[in-house]
Amino acid sequence: MSYKEYSVDNNGVNIHFIEAYAGLKEEAPLVLIPGLSESAEDYMAVIENMSPRHCIIITLRGRGKSDTPETGYTLADHVSDIDAVLKHLELKDFILFGFSRSVSYALQYTLQNKNAVKGLIIGDYPAIHTQLPQGWVEFFSSLPPWRGKPLSERMSLTALRGIQQESSQVIFWDELAFIECPALIIRAGNQGAALSVEAAEQYVEKMPQAKVVVFDESDHNIFEPDVNKFIQTIEMFMDQCQTEVYEN
Repeated sequence: MSYKEYSVDNNGVNIHFIEAYAGLKEEAPLVLIPGLSESAEDYMAVIENMSPRHCIIITLRGRGKSDTPETGYTLADHVSDIDAVLKHLELKDFILFGFSRSVSYALQYTLQNKNAVKGLIIGDYPAIHTQLPQGWVEFFSSLPPWRGKPLSERMSLTALRGIQQESSQVIFWDELAFIECPALIIRAGNQGAALSVEAAEQYVEKMPQAKVVVFDESDHNIFEPDVNKFIQTIEMFMDQCQTEVYEN
């Protein structure tokens, strides 16, 4: 697979990202925003098994190879990481995927850049940026390894504390009506899903152009037990988005 790693300076915070198949410009690229503790490396197996497509995977601040500032973990700070990478690459039309807590970052970015986002993929999370309670850091740190890697190898306590302390509740449901691009909502059907049946229905109520796909055998980790199902689902959606771009 053809890919390179880079970093971009976002007001003194270096943000790591991976760009794959940069030479493929005929289709709208896929921009992936990993989940709360994830980094770009977690998605390499996904893009390796996709049909060759221009992809960008962004490691948000405090994770992986990105810098870990002492402060600066608000919703706006995270959205600025996405913005810094995409402005650096001068991308104008792309499909945006957000997973888990990063759904709120993807939603906020889309609302601020509606003309650039040609398709939106929501990975098992409601349209809410939650305020994390006291004790969350200890709870989250006690969870088993995620996708084969312990939290201690993913992010530091500095980042975890910053995310908790600077979190605030933002509810996006009413703002979804301003998003006009095609949307794919992926809901886990097994125990442990973060997106309820009712919340998935609310997405479609607010965005009639949205389609819900349920991964019956998956818990919140929608990439297992069958990563090919995830890949086939988003590839079909991206093809549909590309057709709409050409028609418009």
